[in-house]
Amino acid sequence: MTDLRYALRTLARSPGLSLAAVLTLGLGIGANTAMFGVVDRLFFRPPAHVVDPNRVARLYVTTTMPPFGTNSMSIGTYPRYQDFRDRARSFTAVAAYGGAHLSLGLGAQAEGVTGRLVTASFFSLLGVRPELGRFFGADEDSLGHAAHVAVLSREFWQRRFGADRAILGKTLQLGRNVYTVIGVAPRAFAGIDLDVPDLWLPITAAAPEVMGPEALVEPRYFWLSGVIARLRAGVAPAQAAAEATAIYRGTFVQSGDSTGTVSLGSIHEALGPNVTSDAKLSVWLAATCGLVLLIACANVANLLLARAVQRKREIAVRLALGADRGRLARQLLVESAVLAVLGAIAALLITLWFGPVLSSSLLSESTATGALNTRLLLFAAVAVLATTLLAGSAPAYQAGLFDLSPALKTGEREGTFQRSRLRTGLLVGQVALTMVLLTGAGLFVSSLRHVQGLRLGFDADRLIVASVDLQRLGYKREAVNALYEQMRGRVKGLPAVSGASLAIGSPFGWGFAMSLHVPGLDSLPEVRSGGPYVAAVTADYFRTMGTAVRRGRSFTPTDVLGSQRVAVVNETMARLLWPHEDPIGKCLKVGDKTRAPCTEVIGVVEDARLNQLTDDVVVQYFIPLAQADSVMGSSVTALLVRTKGDAEPLVGAVLREIQGTSAELPAPRVDPMPRLFARQVRPWRLGSLILSLFGALGLLLAAIGLYGVLSYLVSQRTQEMGIRIALGAGRREVLELVMGQALRVTAWGVVLGVAGALAAGRAIASLLYGVTPHDPFVLSLVIVILGAVAALASYLPARRATKVDPMVALRYE
Repeated sequence: MTDLRYALRTLARSPGLSLAAVLTLGLGIGANTAMFGVVDRLFFRPPAHVVDPNRVARLYVTTTMPPFGTNSMSIGTYPRYQDFRDRARSFTAVAAYGGAHLSLGLGAQAEGVTGRLVTASFFSLLGVRPELGRFFGADEDSLGHAAHVAVLSREFWQRRFGADRAILGKTLQLGRNVYTVIGVAPRAFAGIDLDVPDLWLPITAAAPEVMGPEALVEPRYFWLSGVIARLRAGVAPAQAAAEATAIYRGTFVQSGDSTGTVSLGSIHEALGPNVTSDAKLSVWLAATCGLVLLIACANVANLLLARAVQRKREIAVRLALGADRGRLARQLLVESAVLAVLGAIAALLITLWFGPVLSSSLLSESTATGALNTRLLLFAAVAVLATTLLAGSAPAYQAGLFDLSPALKTGEREGTFQRSRLRTGLLVGQVALTMVLLTGAGLFVSSLRHVQGLRLGFDADRLIVASVDLQRLGYKREAVNALYEQMRGRVKGLPAVSGASLAIGSPFGWGFAMSLHVPGLDSLPEVRSGGPYVAAVTADYFRTMGTAVRRGRSFTPTDVLGSQRVAVVNETMARLLWPHEDPIGKCLKVGDKTRAPCTEVIGVVEDARLNQLTDDVVVQYFIPLAQADSVMGSSVTALLVRTKGDAEPLVGAVLREIQGTSAELPAPRVDPMPRLFARQVRPWRLGSLILSLFGALGLLLAAIGLYGVLSYLVSQRTQEMGIRIALGAGRREVLELVMGQALRVTAWGVVLGVAGALAAGRAIASLLYGVTPHDPFVLSLVIVILGAVAALASYLPARRATKVDPMVALRYE
């Protein structure tokens, strides 16, 4: 307590320095605490309400698929789940689950809801208990005897039904089927995933209705999100994986998939083989937060060192009177601890504001963490301890090396960087860490610029994509196409709409690959993006999309069933199949090689992005929708709408026109293309924003640290400066003296920072696009910025040094 009271009195005597240290540590600890909330949710925190989660595993199968190489994926088919359930002895229970977008109600009042289709064993395997009612049992989830029952999530029950406890026994219309509510899951229960669904349905009841009649019987129908299992007590994961692999290979040897290897993955999907870009980005952002904290600690350590030098006579007297050096070092550590605790209080305030913002940016709304919880507070406590050691060890070490004799001399001063290697080292470290932060930000900004500059192959600014899942309601292909044609007619009547088209397949949606043969070619060239992909479109499709026709012509209303079959190919397909020939008039055989008639190529259009924005451009061709029935078994999947102005304000009107087509329609999905584009660009935009924020924070802290140390050294060298000026040194020489020291420190920091930046760049290479981890422009720009900031931070103390009055300086102490 004596050390604590003394530390508080000492800090109170320097309120400005103490406040600067507290704010600096508050920013560093606050950023790390907020980021930990995201990382904890993704990688460490057990899913809510799951009993003994360490015994629960996701099942993955790893196969080799030429020319794509090794691929790891979940157990995606229901028959495979059945085989593991019935034959595996290493597990006490096995469960399967899948996701689905459902329509609650039909017609104008229909709303989209998210559902999880799960086996009855899912709940008992996880050990969860319902908040209200019950979960469905095995007798309600059996093939041929499935019950139409539903369990609501706690959040959906409260949001949609006002937490009405009389909900049990009431019915919900999901599509054309009616489900009886039998229970409510506990708050925040999401199974083993991150997102909390609206409701849970028996897989055997809902899958045939939602995914089609073959969903539970076709072994090649991959639609399950995954299969999970609970390890039997005493069974090692390797033993269970070996048994699962033997079952997998024995069952599917006839399909040629006899080399697959089953592995047991973590319950956390982010720790599995297929890590999402958001999870990778979160790890990198957590690392940058750590760098910010290190910069903050170095800054505070420099402040404490400067104050320790100011107190050197006090410390020397205490040592002369017999004080123990260890006691003095402990006193300085206590002062650092007080600053760290006060910084943690400031950090909690920052976390209350910044935490929810960061969490909602990196996690979905239903997954986003609260502002504070016990785990965050524990992390903050650990951060305080680490900060105490990092920021307080330097002044405590210096106290242990204190030399009594010079310190007791009245005029003894510390003047140069050479006589302050510890502070110089801290400044070099700050500059190096800032270099790493700014380089990471620059690489993400450059990636964002490249992604935003990609040619989409269509005009996305004034485009809306709408779809309605009619096949789930039992509509046949002809009925689906007819309803879409009615929707198209209604939407085209809107004053703000300039065009509307129908398509089987659309950008950022599904791509359809079909067998294709080209007379004169023994085989099609293999490309990494697969294909060729086909889309069936109406005659005005390219005009609606804003896709340019490079050669030949587009479709016309006369391109119908019974007329000459025609196709339009994209530039990549034309270049790949006919590199030195005119593709117009060439023949394609779609489907059967021997019996399919010739489909004539009538045009070439610009390449358009199909699935992911950053995927390679695919080999793609288009056929008239009116001729699609002869080669494609699919019905229309998308209505594309061209607006005269911004697309976003027109979404509601388009939705109303679609719902007005029929009182039997499920909830449509209507998305403006700029929103879909923003989802694709999100990782780079988010990374650029947050990394730039942290980089700017690190740069500010480094600049403050450099300015503070130089200001202190100039004040310590007042007498020297006066003598130099008295002996004829000009303003330029004094400026060069002070600024030169700062720039030399910056240069050393840049040298170390470049090495760190190159290593960090390689670590995040998978998150970059269109830029190398060692991009020379980014590195050069960061070096220029650091040099400019260092020059500015050192100029103010240097200018103050030029104004020293020689007569005053010579009388100074």
